[in-house]
Amino acid sequence: MINIKFLFIIAGSFIGVFSLNATTMKSANDPSLVAYFPMEVVGNTITETVSGNSYVVENNFNRPESIPGAEGNALRLDGYSTFCNAQINAAALSQSALTVSLWCALETNVMMDPNNNVTTETYIAGNMDDNLKTGFALTINATGNYAFEVYIDGTKKTCANFNEILPVYEWEHLVATVNNTTKEINLYRNGQLISTSYYSGLGLINAGGNNFIIGKSFANTSTDIFRTNTINGLIDDIRIFSRVLTSTELAYTAPEHVADLSIPKTRHQGDIQRPEFHGLPATNWTNEPHGLVYFNNKYHIFFQKNANGPYWGKLHWGHITSDDMLNWKEEKIALSNTSGYDIKGNWSGCVFTDDVLTGGKPNIFYTGVDYAKASINQATPVADDLISWNKDTRNPIIPNRPAGLSDDFRDPYVFKSNGNFYMIVGTSKNGLGATTLHIYDPITKTWSNDGSIFYQSVSANYGTFWEMPAIVPMPDGKWLFLTTPLGGIQGVETLYWVGTINADGTFNPYSSTPKEVELGTFGSNGYGLLSPSILQKDGKTIAVGIVPDKLPSANNLQLGWAHLYSLPREWTLDANNNLIQQPYAGTQNLRVTSSAFNVTDQDISSTMSLAPVSGKAVEIDGSFVVSSAQRFGFHIRKKDNKFISVYYTPSTGTFTVDAQNVARLSNDAGSFNGLYESVLPQKPTVGETMKIHIFIDHSIMDVFINNQYAFSIRVFPTDTNAEDIEAFSDGGTTHATSIQAWKLGSLQVPTAVINPIAESNIKIYSNGDGLVCENVTLHSTISVFNLCGQKLVSRISTNSVEQIKLSKGQIYLVKITGINYLFTGKVLT
Repeated sequence: MINIKFLFIIAGSFIGVFSLNATTMKSANDPSLVAYFPMEVVGNTITETVSGNSYVVENNFNRPESIPGAEGNALRLDGYSTFCNAQINAAALSQSALTVSLWCALETNVMMDPNNNVTTETYIAGNMDDNLKTGFALTINATGNYAFEVYIDGTKKTCANFNEILPVYEWEHLVATVNNTTKEINLYRNGQLISTSYYSGLGLINAGGNNFIIGKSFANTSTDIFRTNTINGLIDDIRIFSRVLTSTELAYTAPEHVADLSIPKTRHQGDIQRPEFHGLPATNWTNEPHGLVYFNNKYHIFFQKNANGPYWGKLHWGHITSDDMLNWKEEKIALSNTSGYDIKGNWSGCVFTDDVLTGGKPNIFYTGVDYAKASINQATPVADDLISWNKDTRNPIIPNRPAGLSDDFRDPYVFKSNGNFYMIVGTSKNGLGATTLHIYDPITKTWSNDGSIFYQSVSANYGTFWEMPAIVPMPDGKWLFLTTPLGGIQGVETLYWVGTINADGTFNPYSSTPKEVELGTFGSNGYGLLSPSILQKDGKTIAVGIVPDKLPSANNLQLGWAHLYSLPREWTLDANNNLIQQPYAGTQNLRVTSSAFNVTDQDISSTMSLAPVSGKAVEIDGSFVVSSAQRFGFHIRKKDNKFISVYYTPSTGTFTVDAQNVARLSNDAGSFNGLYESVLPQKPTVGETMKIHIFIDHSIMDVFINNQYAFSIRVFPTDTNAEDIEAFSDGGTTHATSIQAWKLGSLQVPTAVINPIAESNIKIYSNGDGLVCENVTLHSTISVFNLCGQKLVSRISTNSVEQIKLSKGQIYLVKITGINYLFTGKVLT
């Protein structure tokens, strides 16, 4: 049996709805078969089997991706670089009969133009030449409208139903027929008639030339250096016939495999810049994370995403999940720009959960943009896995910015105070950054939009527009308000205020002067952590923010991805309402204890190697007694005499990261130029302790100082072998009370368990996909915790052998009806 995967039929005489699969057709032996592309990738080529000719698949990494397809394997196209210029024997095509067949499964609609609402289309496959007025193609545009286009008697004929949108994340089998006897063109999808077009005249098909393109039009559209008219998804099994297939030959069968739109892990293999334990999508472009939530035993981050390339454009809401906030899995896109009010993009917002307002389920509140204005919209989850979402039928819930604002209006954040629900939205008023205040009416189930201001800047120094506002309760009745201003005195950076919420929902800061989330200038001009998303769980306030890479477009094109998220930080306030930032406690589970460094009470007068710890993913934790030394700290990513220095200078109270000495991708030319410095707000005096805690994960470092200050920084060393680490002290001796270091995240799968209950015969071990518990009494409760006390799994045993799937992690506590077992190791899958 041979599946027909996409079919255009020109000529013939049958009409109406038909099935689309082949039970009797032997394509390889059919003399009318003009071209057949099985789309099986061999090396970097695909083969047209009738001629036997092979054609190179253009791809950003010269590594085309082969995915289980509708029949056999399919070609995965990345949305900006993948396509194939092929050939067909056009002379064998008929002027009176033509059949073209293919399957496709898209992740997103084609980009086309990120800044304008265009209806121009690209090809899924075809040889149509508008200059010569010949050929045919299956086309799709930026809103998902698909069509069959063909030149007949020198005039382009289009068959489409422009109310029809091609679904994403599933195989679609499209067929078009041109019947020269009845002078009609029919377009079908999965056996259903979508549209019919009629024509007159001789009805001679202008079959076109030999050049046949797969994955885009012959011409290019682009933004900056990125191609924008390229398909993002799967294409499989293209066939072209010089006759009309019979209805029997077109009988439908389901595809062999479900459409897998996940990104192959091989896409970024060997990329020394991609992190291992920081959140980011599997490829392409991301920006602000929003909706860091814990629900249904999973952590979720929703985020700004362009799946069509490593550049900004027509944003979707992406979605990643984790069991530990360190090892993330990307899910399918949560929200797409498929509605009129968000056709330009689903921009930023928040996720809010409340028994009254959202029925106990997380709801998305987001900005929709329609090329003319921004509106505020809402979406609800289809199921508790939060993977599929429905846009609210009432959208937009706030249709436009209120009167009196002088600039944009976006990034809603919902909160509850004194039993009332409020929404704040970032904006500008009278040239100053501001946030509007919207009050929810539980009777009418509507939000106010009268221009009330939640809080506004008192100075242009703190920005002329405020992005990504957030407000969260802290202990002792305090509230923490954050926003990311544009146009401030230090450019884009995230600022915070501490205060209270008034009875009318407005904000009352203790001081109108904000403070910086990132340490000093480390966060200025768009560097460092920005626009944090905040989770409050188990008495902890945890934040994750975007850390832009700030690379030139050419580097993003080279890498195939852009931006990532910070390491989770735990936030508290001190007595003076300063933000205290420490690393998320769960990071301890990443430590490879079999390869660690640990010294105490060590004088350092030059350098000291931290071997056996080295690599591109390490943790370093050092405590030093401040002395009269010129400076002290660490050299990281070291090879020979090249390294990045992270150090403190006691005489000036300055903390420094110096990357001037290494070969790197330059992301800060004309600004920092590899030298980052900031004076500590509180300078440790001689004899006091200086604590430097560094997490290195390839191109990102998260640095914590004295259990109080923090910053995240992007550095891109290009020497693959630069992995050594050492402590150092220049210009005198510095005493280290403690220096510890660990490699991160490379444990082996264990085969045994430390069992403290000698009389128990229960065995616990790993099978590579989780834990196996043997000899378990029926109806026993099996619970698995990580060492932060977070419950990962809980179930009632129904067999003596229970298999428990787990995500990556290191140390698990397994509790079976009151008996604890410490399982040390790591699940790899």
